[in-house]
Amino acid sequence: MITSAAEMQAISEKEEFTKENPGDRDGHDMKEVVPREAIPPAPILNIEDAMKSFVVHPDFQLEVVANSPLVFDPVAAQYDAAGNLWVIEMTTFMPDAEANGEMQHESQIVVLKDKNKDGVMDERQVILEKLLLPRALAFIQGGILWADNEKLYFTEISNKFSAGKTEVIDAEYAAGGNIEHKPNGLLYSLDNWYYSAKADVKYRPYPLTANLPVGAEEIYRNHLWKMVKARTEFRGQWGISQDDYGRHYFNFNSGPIQTTSFLPDAAIQNDKYKFPKSVLAQPVGTTDVYPIRVNPGINRGYVDGILDENYRLANHTAACGPLIYRGNQFPDEYQGIGLVSEPAANLVKATRILENKGVVTGENLFEKQEILASTDERFRPVNAYNSPDGTVTLLDFYHGIVQHRTFLTTYLREQINMRDLERNKHIGRIYRLKHKNSPMKKVTYLDDVAPEDLLSYLSHDNGWHRDMAKQLIVMEQHTQLIPALKKLASQPENTLAQINALWTLEGMGIVDFAVLKQAAQSNNPKVQRSIYRLVAKLPQQPAINQWLSLQAQKVDSESKNALEFACGKHKAWDVLAVLINKFGLTDFTYSALGSAEAEFLSSQSSNISQENIDKITTVMKVAIANNTLANLSEKQLASFNRGKALFEGEAACFGCHGKDGEGTAIVPPLNNSEWVTGSNARLAAILLHGFTGKMEVNGKMYDSPMSMPGLAGNSRFDDQALADIATYIRNAWNNSTTAVEAVDIEKIRRSTQDQSVPFTTDTIKNKFN
Repeated sequence: MITSAAEMQAISEKEEFTKENPGDRDGHDMKEVVPREAIPPAPILNIEDAMKSFVVHPDFQLEVVANSPLVFDPVAAQYDAAGNLWVIEMTTFMPDAEANGEMQHESQIVVLKDKNKDGVMDERQVILEKLLLPRALAFIQGGILWADNEKLYFTEISNKFSAGKTEVIDAEYAAGGNIEHKPNGLLYSLDNWYYSAKADVKYRPYPLTANLPVGAEEIYRNHLWKMVKARTEFRGQWGISQDDYGRHYFNFNSGPIQTTSFLPDAAIQNDKYKFPKSVLAQPVGTTDVYPIRVNPGINRGYVDGILDENYRLANHTAACGPLIYRGNQFPDEYQGIGLVSEPAANLVKATRILENKGVVTGENLFEKQEILASTDERFRPVNAYNSPDGTVTLLDFYHGIVQHRTFLTTYLREQINMRDLERNKHIGRIYRLKHKNSPMKKVTYLDDVAPEDLLSYLSHDNGWHRDMAKQLIVMEQHTQLIPALKKLASQPENTLAQINALWTLEGMGIVDFAVLKQAAQSNNPKVQRSIYRLVAKLPQQPAINQWLSLQAQKVDSESKNALEFACGKHKAWDVLAVLINKFGLTDFTYSALGSAEAEFLSSQSSNISQENIDKITTVMKVAIANNTLANLSEKQLASFNRGKALFEGEAACFGCHGKDGEGTAIVPPLNNSEWVTGSNARLAAILLHGFTGKMEVNGKMYDSPMSMPGLAGNSRFDDQALADIATYIRNAWNNSTTAVEAVDIEKIRRSTQDQSVPFTTDTIKNKFN
């Protein structure tokens, strides 16, 4: 961004002022809320001292899997079929408070080998080097998928772990945006697609001769497979996981675990109907955390309520790496718990996952205690994985700074300087969390298992084995196993085996109606949900509609959403009418209708109530606004386009408010918001100085535990840049109003220069009516 000499002088003067009067980078007063004598030092600990810093719940035990120099700065990992651990090392993230050198191509992907199969890594081999901020990794036939700061790649890997040709699969995978708000994860899901956090697209390899599903686009092919890309629901921020039934779990920085409670893509079938955020990002459990050290190094630590009376973080602020435990080493009472990392408070939180009629909720697993916490400020857990031995593998980034420079306040900068957190030796640790009083089971790895023997692992009691066996069968397209898979899918004795067999068949292009009918004899709603979603993939035929009608007579509230999905795909309108009368209109009913509401009503208006007819008719009339931006001049349109790039790029506003401007359950929307389309001055003041506390938008109250940062003191955002952002959000989506000019921002900047804390609803309204 171009800055004038006068502006540079003003910035220089402000920086000199803040050296003598420390303040937040967005102009706020930096209050040292934690007495300096209460803050312990944060030296770099060797592994022996680091282990002494942990407090682990008495039921569990922490062990070292790998330590530097075997591993450095780990952020993501995957176990291969032989039990080797492939690790992404992001070695240039925030080398110092100014991120100097961050864009250097110095990161790598390595393999850690467990030579004696004791679960502890013994050898390191670099696979790819000179990478730019990599963040995602997955296995695929012939090699690996991985993503850096911009693109998604495929690299061929030989049997000797030698990297061959690397090719770009999707140049737009992580284009634009701030590093804290870019796609990551690459979860190989139950439904055979790869999903990412912070993304609304998914990927899947198909055989070269296979037909593509409706809505999928081929984006790449090689001699083994072709890759397709398709739309899906947007998920989370950093990290993604799944449960045994294919439901996805993700997070936002202040929302530790969230889910959809339904299988992917159910919410994107009807462009006229938008699912509420409370369904698309459904909170699982609580946000409170219980650190065992004071936490002064929090970006907004000076804001009331961020720290508790003991100067410890009260609620999540950097949640990441969610995991649903699906192993076999913990006792049954811990099956299916949720784990999430909190690097800002140096802990891992555990949540008991609860379920009622298919809807997932949660509660703290332990009373005011975390499963794992450390007194070492440099302990930065960032990701967790189910392991071949049935335990949990935890990645420790072990880094001083975890807040990216874009959002780094002067308050946190001072904390960094105070404890020399910039000092970094490229350390990394990987731990194993195991149940203390349960035996470690002998591990069978799957790299040398014959294809026909992989079938038995689809019913294994360790989720890693089920997932890996399924992926190996699908990746290699072992079609000789189809008869045995059909038999396994038809047998209701083992729910997990049945579900995995059904989706393994789908992964090889086999969706057999006869098998699905046989499988449907199971009364398990989890099995039924998978069956109904698979039936939706079949071509339309009368026999299916007749069968759907029979299913409607016995379906329960847990699986009826998936049955509605199938009814919509097969236009079984009479069956859908039965479900509406039985369960009422729901989000999933509108989704099942797709764009065929008129067709449904013309055939079923006599079979449903007038009230429901009126509701469906109302949805039909709600058209998404066609904002032509006709009210903007050519100059203002250029400002709008610059603002869009900033909103989705360096400013990373979309990280909280979403690219659609709809916000979340706790973050207020920008679309159709009176705070955006109303007073120019009020909006400018919030952009400059931030906002904290409750905000009412269109009659709904939002109460985020996090403060919105202001940009008054950030030299990367001058008056024109803030005007561009304001112009964009005031005219994007369904919004359509006047543009904002740089002079408007400059005027409010001068009139609010004494504003030392973020605005609240009361203070902003008192100043700007």
